[in-house]
Amino acid sequence: MNTFIGIPLPLLIFLQPVFQGNLRLNLDYLLYPDTGNNYSLEIFYEIPYSSLSFIRDTTGFSANYRLTLELFDRHKNILSAEVFERRVQVFDYNLTISRDSSTSDIIRVPIPKTAVAAVITLSDLRSERRAVAQFPLEKQSGTFLLRLLKSSQPNPSRTYNLNDTIQILAQIPPEYHFDSLRLTIKSGGRNIIQEKLMVVESAGVKKAEFRLPVVDTSSRYRLSSGVYLVEVSPFSQATPQGTVEFKVDLPFYFDDSLWSARVDQLLYIATYEEMKKLKKTKKEFRKEAWDEFWQNKDPNPSTELNEREEEYFERINYCEQRYSKGDRGYRSDRARIYITYGPPDQIEYRPFEIDRPAEEIWHYYRENRTFIFVDRYGSGQFVLVQGGN
Repeated sequence: MNTFIGIPLPLLIFLQPVFQGNLRLNLDYLLYPDTGNNYSLEIFYEIPYSSLSFIRDTTGFSANYRLTLELFDRHKNILSAEVFERRVQVFDYNLTISRDSSTSDIIRVPIPKTAVAAVITLSDLRSERRAVAQFPLEKQSGTFLLRLLKSSQPNPSRTYNLNDTIQILAQIPPEYHFDSLRLTIKSGGRNIIQEKLMVVESAGVKKAEFRLPVVDTSSRYRLSSGVYLVEVSPFSQATPQGTVEFKVDLPFYFDDSLWSARVDQLLYIATYEEMKKLKKTKKEFRKEAWDEFWQNKDPNPSTELNEREEEYFERINYCEQRYSKGDRGYRSDRARIYITYGPPDQIEYRPFEIDRPAEEIWHYYRENRTFIFVDRYGSGQFVLVQGGN
């Protein structure tokens, strides 16, 4: 939790819950003062369609899920519990498996003064899958109320993509009189954006808003992939009175370093000239060039995904995770064979002995191939010594 020193103001509680379970659930929440000394809880959630079980019905495909919210006191006694059941209806089957499709909603409930923790359980009503999120309900003073929005709606994942506009809404209590606020966006402790925001009052609510396209056509601001910290304070003060984090997740072809690294990973499937040409491609033409490279390698052009591309990078990622400690990751000898031929049918492991280095013997029975790798220096780098021709 972040704490702030300053004048006592209504608070923002904006913490990442602790998740358990086998359902994907994006969840953020706001705890804010309501009338008098009472508080209200707003929960913003987002569930990918691919996490839910859809069945065909008379109007397309439907899924049902249940959210249960429980509030606890400091003795772990349940103070209240509410149940929310929802139905999702789509007409196109492809939406049910799309990575970009999701359902989202907001839950608003009053909070008893003695509530100190909450547990929210998501259950797929057509399977046994569930997710449980736990988070504290701590009441502190010293912050503004901040909201992260996308398309003027709460953004529970706090993630913004290429075509999104980041919306930050700062609300201050009516008893304080600030004409302007200072908004700072930081990355790695470095200030990258500073703006003066004018406070406006509407229907008794004082607020200031900041909007920033992830990719600004004027190139005044251009955010790369990563996590950013927002700080908001009265313009006349240096102490932040509200913070929140968000993430920018750009396609790899839009980030120079990610693009270069991804092209480098094509070394087992592309020629030197092809890789050189891709690296020189300008940003605005990279996606087209990438799709063109993989187009003739797609085993099933009728599907949305290129299965060959997906399989190739699954093997790259596997080798990075498996062969980076002591070896050269996807550039290692074992990776070259794994990426080219796939998982071996059998691996013999021969550990280090006094008169013999450690070995791995990979058998590919369908190809009638055997590859022998030796850790010559005991460092974990296995060199191909037989079967490479």
